[in-house]
Amino acid sequence: MAKISKNQDKLYLDEIIGINIRLQRRAHNITREELSEMMGLSNSHLGLIERGERGTTAINMQKLTKIFNIPADYFFVPRDIDDNLIDNEEASAKANRKKIASLANLLEDSSLKFVVDTLKGVITLTKALNGKL
Repeated sequence: MAKISKNQDKLYLDEIIGINIRLQRRAHNITREELSEMMGLSNSHLGLIERGERGTTAINMQKLTKIFNIPADYFFVPRDIDDNLIDNEEASAKANRKKIASLANLLEDSSLKFVVDTLKGVITLTKALNGKL
């Protein structure tokens, strides 16, 4: 039986983590640019992590569990690239709500007030257009 070196184990684990990050990002309708901004990483650095070409830190894993609202052990389980892709409307709407909340956490208070006021206007307009006012 061939012995796997610690380095090979790490590379395999980096690949599993990267695939699972990409799966969650796509399932939540978040672009790599948006996720890298939420995490405070460069887009290229996150790309390396998603491709398994670079490992990540415990701090980044903690950020990911909060962004995606999943336990950390999710990232360590091997999956196929097509696993866990969410495509129904309810899951997509839930993901968009989480995306709005995650993006709002990046704003200063003054900017957040503007976004809230804008959303209220969009909701009012949407209800008016749908005849619900």
